[in-house]
This record gives sequence, C-alpha cells and structure tokens, in this order.
Amino acid sequence: MSVEIEQQSVQNDYLVVDVDADIVDGLNGFNPVGLGSRFRKSGNYTPISAVGVGDILSVTVFEADNGGLFSGESGNSANFPNIVVDRDGQISLPYSGAITVKGKTPVEIQNLVVSSLEGKAIQPQALVNVVRNESNVVTLNGDVTKPGLYPLPTKGARLLDIVALAGGTKFAARETFVTLQRGKRQGVQLMKTIIEQPNENIYVSRGDRIFVSHDPQRYTVLGAVQKPSVYTFDAATISALEAIAAAGGLQDARADATGVFVFRYEDPAILDSLNISYNKMRLGKVPTIYRINMKHAKSYFYAQSFHLRDKDSVFVSNARSVEISKVLRLLSQATGSVGNVVGTYNRFD
Repeated sequence: MSVEIEQQSVQNDYLVVDVDADIVDGLNGFNPVGLGSRFRKSGNYTPISAVGVGDILSVTVFEADNGGLFSGESGNSANFPNIVVDRDGQISLPYSGAITVKGKTPVEIQNLVVSSLEGKAIQPQALVNVVRNESNVVTLNGDVTKPGLYPLPTKGARLLDIVALAGGTKFAARETFVTLQRGKRQGVQLMKTIIEQPNENIYVSRGDRIFVSHDPQRYTVLGAVQKPSVYTFDAATISALEAIAAAGGLQDARADATGVFVFRYEDPAILDSLNISYNKMRLGKVPTIYRINMKHAKSYFYAQSFHLRDKDSVFVSNARSVEISKVLRLLSQATGSVGNVVGTYNRFD
C-alpha cells in the first residue's frame, strides 16, 4: 500500500509528505488566518459607540446663573429625558433647533448642544446619555441560551462579552464554532480558540451578525486497526497516536508499521510555510497524505505530536504478506488446490 500511494501520487495530483520533526513543528507552529487578523484594526482598538437613527437620548442643559433660558423652580437646568434621533439623524431642543447627531458620540453631542446655545443661555453646559440603543446593536443567533439583538456599550464589547450576555453557548467550546459576518466579510473560529487566544476575542461592531453553531469535530480511522470507525474529538486536541489507540491499536498480524497515513485537504498557506512544492494551478485546498513510519522509534514522538484536524482520515495499511495471502486465498477458491496454495504462501511468509 505504501508503495502504491507513492507511485500514484504524481498522476493523481496529491502530495505524499514524510513526517519528521520539521514537519511536526511547522504544522503546530502555523497560525491560520483567524478573526483577529481578518477583522481587528491595528493597535489596542476599542470601537466608539456612535449614536444612530432611532436611538433615544437623555439631554440635560445647565446654566451658570439664575434668570437664564432654562431657569425654573427646580433650578438652573432643564432635562429632556426621551429624545428620539429622527430618520435624518437629528434631534431638536428648545432654543437650539435641529442638531445632527448621527454618527456622533455622546460627548460630541454635548459639545454641539453647548455650541448651539452660545449667546442664548448663560454659560451653558450639557450632559447627554443614551437611554436606549436601537441602532448600535449586534445580532446573535444559533446555539446560545438567549439569541437576539444586543446593544453595544459605549466602551465597546468583545465577542465573548456578547456571548456571555446571551447566557453562554449550549455545547462545549471544543464543539462550537462562531461565524462573524461584517458587511461582505466573514470569518469562522472555534470557540475554544477564541477563549484561549485573546487576539481572536475581537471587538464587535454595529451591525455585526454572529452565529454560533454546534459542529463536533470528527476523524476517521481505517485499515489494519482493531476498531475502524468515525470518532469524535473527546479532547481539545487529538494526536495521530491517540487516534490509533482510540481505534484499539494496530492489528499485529495485519498492520504495516511503515504505512501509517493521515489524509487531509491541506491549506496551501501551510504547505508554503513548510516549503513543500505543489501544483499552484490547483484551486482550493490540496489533497495531502502525511506518512509516518512507525518502524522508527522516533516516529512515535512524531505521531504523538502530530495533531489531527476536523475531517482527517488515519489509515493503517496492511503488510505485504497479508495482501499476498488474500490473493492466494482467492486462487484457492478458484482452483481448489488448497495444498499447493498453502505451500506457496509459506514460501512468501
């Protein structure tokens, strides 16, 4: 089997890569494009929550002395508790007229109110608060306890903050993926990675759509193992050696220890980082077979450090003598010459 894979790799347009220390280190050290690099701006960026159409504001105006525009029984101030930002992005206050506030922060709106009252009120001051945030929201759906619309605080909010507001996810972090859509851009990341890597816990922005989905990662073990089957990741990471152990280990009488293979559609960026040549004309991911020769003691360390990914297939090939015995058994069934066939097999064994 090992020889056949090598011989057919050229014509079938797939790669065969022998696993060694450099390959293992390169695979484990590669950082794929995630949410952080796709969406996050440079530096310690905290988004400023600007006012939008439909938001409800509270505006309080203060004057420095009695006898001003806003003087009354309650003092030298006036409170306007429920001012709605209209479809033109404006609000209207007595003596101020229409003020365009869309896209402005509360502090910027305060300055606009004060400017509009200069020369009319006595040394005016203003305080603006967002009572209800109708525009600066994100949408969260999927496998969370409370899906819905969530307003963003003025200080900004990260992905995990929004998920926490929704009561958390319904399933384990290693089985949960987060998809974030922002305009025409989209990114997907494993929840466990977002928790463990701070740069993936990005700030969300107004209008973001977040979808949380339960998608357990799986791998397949086939060939000369005790229990070939499809397995679910029961830990954050599973090595090739652990996958074989989960399948009951190698069948001593059948397995070819030189032919342990991991089949994977590999990201071209990873192959580039490993300096592995491949057909650049091919679009999408590259069919790649990683070969581990378990006859060498050091390969056990490679297999222990070779982490599987979702949808990987581990295949343990049969020893050459097993393949020959299959052919001879077919011959014995066809000719009935059992004695001659057994003798022939003994000479190969």
